[in-house]
Amino acid sequence: MKIAYVSRGLGSRLLGPFLLLGLIVGVFARAADETPPDMTFDPRKMGKAADEQVIVSPYDRFIALDALLAGKKIDWRGYFLKTGVDAPNPLPSDQEVLLPLLMGLRVTDGVMAVKARDAELLNRAAADIEKIAKKLGATDDDLKSAREARTAANAGEWPKVFLKLGYLQKEIMGLIDKKDNKSRGTLILIGGWLQGARYVTSLIKDNYTPQASNYLREPVLVRALIEQLDNLPEPQRSSPIIPKLKASLNGLLGIIDITLDGSIPVDQIDKANALATDIVKICVTPDKP
Repeated sequence: MKIAYVSRGLGSRLLGPFLLLGLIVGVFARAADETPPDMTFDPRKMGKAADEQVIVSPYDRFIALDALLAGKKIDWRGYFLKTGVDAPNPLPSDQEVLLPLLMGLRVTDGVMAVKARDAELLNRAAADIEKIAKKLGATDDDLKSAREARTAANAGEWPKVFLKLGYLQKEIMGLIDKKDNKSRGTLILIGGWLQGARYVTSLIKDNYTPQASNYLREPVLVRALIEQLDNLPEPQRSSPIIPKLKASLNGLLGIIDITLDGSIPVDQIDKANALATDIVKICVTPDKP
């Protein structure tokens, strides 16, 4: 099954392999226009081919929840401080599984930092992203726009931040679209989705309504991710982390696989957060069982 990225109002595009950072980082450019999304959005109506999975960007998820919780002030920085992670120092040597997962985690943290309009938090996430990207083969030239985005954030020039991160997407796509890197792209996406699930479950629990809980509903995407884990090549397939990833995703699938207008009880939202957190802990403390 192919996986497609969609940002409401921008259409969709197929995700390239490796460093899914290129496409994920594209959500930053979307952030310049925070128009509330269509609250009745249904991926099944997008007219995509049956073998293509539509993914709503994490930034759009945050915007949708903003609209749903209209009138409530959300402390986005506080959610970052509670949920965000730092990459371990030194970075793990595992370039096939752990580093791609960490990349996904920190890219989602970067999305939250932009949502919070917090340069300090963006710098922390971007520094980790750059270190991981270099260990995965990126060069200083490949990351030029990332550094410029950080400079703009430090100056409070957020429109320029979005612009530079959009350039970064374009610049690194040529680097990342390589056959040998395709399976790493799957793991970057999974890491990003799991970290996004931690943010969203925390936010929904603190502001619970049945309608808000429906925003966790992404069963087709999770099934596609599980399928891609089953199709990973060696040596990734033999990593002891992969069975734990599959168990977490299967557990999450059992929680979020609800009807289009269904809801998720608060205790199950807690369980979903715990399942995602278990994997994140493995990623940031790789030497601990």
